[in-house]
Amino acid sequence: MRESPYFKSIPYGLPWMLGLVIVMAVTGPFGSYWSMGFTTRFLYFASTGGLMWLQVITCAALLGRAEAIDRWPIVARMALAGLLASVPGTLEIVVVHSWLVRPIPFSAAPAIFPEVAFLTAVISVVVGLFVEQRLHAVADAERARVAAAPESGPPAGGAPDFFRRVPPALGRDLLALEMEDHYLRIHTALGSDLILLRLRDALAELGPTRGRQVHRSWWVAEGAVKSVERGPRSILVLRNGLRVPVSKRFREQVEEAGWLAG
Repeated sequence: MRESPYFKSIPYGLPWMLGLVIVMAVTGPFGSYWSMGFTTRFLYFASTGGLMWLQVITCAALLGRAEAIDRWPIVARMALAGLLASVPGTLEIVVVHSWLVRPIPFSAAPAIFPEVAFLTAVISVVVGLFVEQRLHAVADAERARVAAAPESGPPAGGAPDFFRRVPPALGRDLLALEMEDHYLRIHTALGSDLILLRLRDALAELGPTRGRQVHRSWWVAEGAVKSVERGPRSILVLRNGLRVPVSKRFREQVEEAGWLAG
C-alpha cells in the first residue's frame, strides 16, 4: 500500500489541496460565507477536505489491488473510490459541522449523502487523472533516459536489456517480477526494489526463455522455484522464501512447464 502511486502523490498534491482549502475559506461556498467566519471556514474545509482526500487515496490504492477493478478505466475506478470514500466522509462532515458550527444529528447523514457522494466522486476523478498524468510524465522521462543512454552492447553472458534497469545492489540473480499499480517490483536473491515500468514491457525485454508469467501480476524466472504449496490455489515458493500465486489463467502453462510437479 505504501508503494502505491496514490500515496506517493501526496507530497505533490498537498500544495493543491491547501490552495483549494484557502480558496473555499475565502469564497465560502455552500452557504458557509454567511454562517462561519474565515477561521472557522478554513478549519472546516481543511479538516473535511483533508480527510476526504486521504480516504479517496486509500480507496484508490485498495481498488488498485483488485485485479478485476484494476482493469476499469481510470475515470470509472476513481469514481468508485470517491463513492466509497463519501460514506465515512458524510459522517465526518456531520461531526465537524457539529463541532465548528452547530450540532446536527447523525440522522441527517442520509439527506446530505447524495451531494457529498457526487462532489467526492468528481474530486476523486480529478485526483486520479492528476496521478495518471504524473505517472505518464515520469514514464516518458524514463523512456527518454533509456533512449539517450549510449549503446554499450549486452552485458557479459548475453543478459537482456532489462538488467540495465535493475539497481546494482540487487545483483543479477533474478527470481521474480511483481506488478504494483504502474510500478514493477524486482525480486532477486539479494532483495527487492521498485522501478517505474509495466510488466508487459519488462517481459518483452526479458524474452520468453528466462521464465514465465504465472499470474496477471507475477512473472517467475527459470530455476527460481524451490517448492509448491497446493490448495484452492497453487503457490510457488521461491528460493528466497517468496510465495507467488498461480492463477487459473496461467495454471495450464505452468503445469506444462513442470513447475507444479513433485
